[in-house]
Amino acid sequence: MQIGCDPKHDSTRLLLEGKAQTTVLDYVRTVPLQDRKLDDVIMKGTSGVLCAEAGGPEPGIGCAGRGILTTFDTLRKLGADGIDTDFRIYDVLGDVVCGGFAVPLRGEYADGILLVTSGEFMSIYAANNIMKGLRNFDTGHPRLIGIILNSRGVEGEEETVRRFADATGTEVISVIPRDRMFADAESRGHTVRELFPDSELSARIDAIRDRIVAVSEGRVPAVDPHPLDDDQMSDLAAGRPIRAGTEGGIPRIPCAGCGRRRSIKDTRLMQSCAAYGAVAAFLKINDVGVVLHGPMSCAYLMDASRSKAVLDMYDSGLFSIPPGRNLRCTAMDDTVSIFGGNKLLEECLRSTVSEGFRDIAVITACMPGIIGDDCMTVIDKVSEENPGVRIHYVPADGDIAGDFTDGFMMAAERIVGMMDTSLEPDPTRVNLLGTSFFDIHSRSQNAELQRILSEFGLKENCRFIDETKSSDIRNYCAAGLDIMVTDNRNSRDLSDMVARRTGRRPGLISLPVGLKEYEAWLGKIADITGRKDAAEAEMLHARKAYDEFVGTHSARFKGKRVMIMIRLSLNVDWLVDLLLDLGAEVLKVAYAPSSRKMGAKPVSRHPDLVVRDYDDDMLDRDLAELRPDLLISDYSRAAPEECKFARVTKVGIGVDPALRYAEYLENIMRLPKTEGWKCSR
Repeated sequence: MQIGCDPKHDSTRLLLEGKAQTTVLDYVRTVPLQDRKLDDVIMKGTSGVLCAEAGGPEPGIGCAGRGILTTFDTLRKLGADGIDTDFRIYDVLGDVVCGGFAVPLRGEYADGILLVTSGEFMSIYAANNIMKGLRNFDTGHPRLIGIILNSRGVEGEEETVRRFADATGTEVISVIPRDRMFADAESRGHTVRELFPDSELSARIDAIRDRIVAVSEGRVPAVDPHPLDDDQMSDLAAGRPIRAGTEGGIPRIPCAGCGRRRSIKDTRLMQSCAAYGAVAAFLKINDVGVVLHGPMSCAYLMDASRSKAVLDMYDSGLFSIPPGRNLRCTAMDDTVSIFGGNKLLEECLRSTVSEGFRDIAVITACMPGIIGDDCMTVIDKVSEENPGVRIHYVPADGDIAGDFTDGFMMAAERIVGMMDTSLEPDPTRVNLLGTSFFDIHSRSQNAELQRILSEFGLKENCRFIDETKSSDIRNYCAAGLDIMVTDNRNSRDLSDMVARRTGRRPGLISLPVGLKEYEAWLGKIADITGRKDAAEAEMLHARKAYDEFVGTHSARFKGKRVMIMIRLSLNVDWLVDLLLDLGAEVLKVAYAPSSRKMGAKPVSRHPDLVVRDYDDDMLDRDLAELRPDLLISDYSRAAPEECKFARVTKVGIGVDPALRYAEYLENIMRLPKTEGWKCSR
């Protein structure tokens, strides 16, 4: 069997007397799944050779490499693996530029590899790349059978290719000269071997056949090639002696994302992607239609991951606005990934417009970015046909564009564009700004926030970006004061976006946690509102509650040794202050490294305790050497038997939530490390 793996689909044409055959990809595109048969895509050619052609997408649309994957999968499902053949030949184009075209190199398909090259530099360069690709699909067994020189007739061609073969540890097994006989055979719709079996050309082709058979029978070994590095390729091109290369070949340095996947068959769900972050941001606005241009499975997972928590909070009465169920999906599948998804996007957009949405967000998952869908052309077309409909485009491209936070911030940039900058600000209205409002969604925290604001004659205007509606986003500039929910990089990035859009600089004050931050915050709000009496009264009340708590609970904490390990985005100065006031000894405040915040430094009132770029190995060492009584972290982490473990996140606003968290720590230290029932026999 010979399977052509080139979009030109001409590999088997001369085996079929010049006839064209239905390609697998054309067949997949036009024939429903239930009607497909193997005989429709396999034809019998010269000497009984079974022929199949993968084909390809329309030029400029879709992904030809993905088409190879689909071809192999389709043939397998139709039963091609069960056909009794002596040899299967995969005829693959020479430029292995992506994983799709490299599929036949995988161990489950090819037992042996033959490289066809001319003496031209770019052809040899492509052959060298295929050798590199072979190492990425290492099976533990040598598989390179040899090199075939398909001559172009350039000067010194055979010598150059043989030097390349020697340098890479293989050999030239046949030299095919340029000959008019090829054109004659092609014009008659047959192969040279069929029309001229006794020619010198046929003898050279037979040499290839003999080598394949000898390797398959174990009489001649295949080899593991040693691809050349850039310096060695330069030597080859210049005709110089080829210098020694990197010991053991060129090392493969996997990217961080690829390194997490151990196998091409690893189907574990990724935990985060930019498309998910962008979808989550727009779904917070309950009257925006969100179109995910990608597979239905992505839409399902994105929707399901947020629905229960949001609906539970709504059912509890924490949201005054019912959350929208506005996620739509273009439902891209394998077929669309090959032939392009613009038509599906256009249909989904028209349907979403017909539902009455005036604001629509289009967010791309991985597939449209990989195959190159021209989404903007579709969006422009639908926008022109529907005046008054605003379509916000976020080319998130799944995990290619980053993680959840990256996608969320990309969407936030578009949402900021919805703000009406002509509104006059009201000094009594307040915007809350942040990527997460989780800590003020509880009834008690929400009530405490409203109480504090009312003490200063303030009321909420917009929560950016919390469960809200588009009119609140448009009215953002109607407030005179912006307050960050949490002072971290993400909130400051949002603040910068607002400043660029509106021309106003939001006041960089955040909702406080702990006594010191609360006192400083009350002072700032008093300066803004002029209500110093209200601030002083609140300060006295908070200080009294704090002092009483410390006096009552310090006995449990006195002398306890505590370590804290957290992400860079979480400031725990309030916790360090409280632990020190309670008499505990804080050994370290360790910040784990963050790829998204490379170079960022934690800001703390306790710089002598701060350790940056802290990893698990450092933690294991410190746990063994410092022997703390309590480890506090926002990571799930097993601690040694003698050390208690407590989780920490943002706990709310003001003094009372900090004191309640200290009670939680007290209970953790009071309880045994292992529950009694676990020790029973």
